[in-house]
Amino acid sequence: MVQYINDGEGTVERFSTEDGEISSEEEGFLKGFEEDEETIECAECGSAVHEEAVHKVIDGENMIFCSDICAQDYADSI
Repeated sequence: MVQYINDGEGTVERFSTEDGEISSEEEGFLKGFEEDEETIECAECGSAVHEEAVHKVIDGENMIFCSDICAQDYADSI
């Protein structure tokens, strides 16, 4: 099945599931969410944390954040 959208500049293919193939957009979306990979979430905003994780010990607990901004926002909120 192919689904199309109109982006105002013409019709664009959104995704295709024919023959088991996925588009580059779908491939990018799925990257990092493979079956064996664990996803770590930012303690402040809940977004997925990648290699650039910020680790802070707050009240004796190791917390993981997606950025220094989220780490500071979390510290300010307690």
